[in-house]
Amino acid sequence: MNETHSTSYTVPFRAVWLQQQDLIEVRFRPASPADERVKMEIDAIVENYRLLGVQIVDNKRLGIGRWLRQNYTGTPHTAGDPVGSGEAVYDDAAQVVYFSLWPRLSAGAGEAVYLPRKCEIDLDGAGNLTRIRMRVLGRRRREDELTAAAGFLPER
Repeated sequence: MNETHSTSYTVPFRAVWLQQQDLIEVRFRPASPADERVKMEIDAIVENYRLLGVQIVDNKRLGIGRWLRQNYTGTPHTAGDPVGSGEAVYDDAAQVVYFSLWPRLSAGAGEAVYLPRKCEIDLDGAGNLTRIRMRVLGRRRREDELTAAAGFLPER
């Protein structure tokens, strides 16, 4: 992600592992029922068997950048700065958002693995993000780093 034109937002969200459904769910507050569900592929970013966060390519239908600017105060984020948990970093140039679940203290701390996953993104009637649900097992139901990382999340 190009972080030279990025803005960081503190967003209240949490991630849980829905063990029975084999899903990781990122829930945003305040919770509200979904009026629209968008299916797409996102990247789960794992390092040292910890789910660091999820990366989503924004589009007009999702409007995550607009949602962040309208509801949260942003601060400039430069490349190499740490990204704490509970932060969303939006790259204005590439229109990519990164939701940080686990702190990433430096850009080169370890080898992060980008795992593509199919997901469902729920939006309420006002276009606000309410939930992201992604499969733990990858294509062909194979286990990978995300399977181990799910074990570090609270279970439901």
